[in-house]
Amino acid sequence: MRDKKIESVAPDDVTTDPRVNTRPVDRAWVNRKLREGYDRKRISVPTVSARAEGTVIWLDGQNRGALIVAAGHGAEKIDMQVFRGLSLAQEAELFLGLNDNRRVAPIYKFLAEVTAGREDSLAITRIAAEYGWTVSDAGGASNIAAVGALNTVYRSSSPTGTTLDAVLHVVTKAWGHTSDASSAHMLVGLASVINACPGLAHAALIRKLAAVDGGPGSILGKGRGFKSATGCTVSQGVDQVVRAIYNSNRRTGRLATWGPPAPRPPSGQAEQMTVRV
Repeated sequence: MRDKKIESVAPDDVTTDPRVNTRPVDRAWVNRKLREGYDRKRISVPTVSARAEGTVIWLDGQNRGALIVAAGHGAEKIDMQVFRGLSLAQEAELFLGLNDNRRVAPIYKFLAEVTAGREDSLAITRIAAEYGWTVSDAGGASNIAAVGALNTVYRSSSPTGTTLDAVLHVVTKAWGHTSDASSAHMLVGLASVINACPGLAHAALIRKLAAVDGGPGSILGKGRGFKSATGCTVSQGVDQVVRAIYNSNRRTGRLATWGPPAPRPPSGQAEQMTVRV
């Protein structure tokens, strides 16, 4: 059962649980506030969770707490809204609710949703893990931070999640774990092709993508070239480049492409164009 009341707590006695308060302290904000001059009266009441074993963690106000500590007042008790009796999932839900209207980076919101047990975020995490990926902001070849793209691709298919499964299967088989392979533009662009082309031969696509000189970075570069030439998004450009790669040396089952802009034919009729890769 949740119980809350205002209590006096020293910021030095409050810690973070990265599963709940998923975003790091904004040191730039703390330093800026220190330069402006520390004023305790301008700091609103933070919110914390007091756990049964004695640990107190930040739910809202981590940056304010870091400012107080940096100003040399961390041992002084201040008023805080203290919740007791929360489960880990309830703590995460409160973090999400308390920070709903604030600038929390999507990756940190997603990680809190996982802790809170939200179905879509858990499913995305599980699908990624099946192909050796971790949804994280930690960097590294096998980490994916593009949670906006993951959510978009996850919800783009019926049954939900089947396209995300297919996309991660293709990029992992073709290139392994690289940051370019799991970039937002690559995930969304490839998903666009898969969703629009139900007859796509995935094994053939994987073979052709794996053989691309320069790998996924080359495809992303050409996608950006499409954006410059046509005004489309980079993801749409990636879609077209992937289609052209798939079509190369293929006599049947070719995918439609719209290609780069060209002068309008005299008849006024649009012509289908091919894409050079």
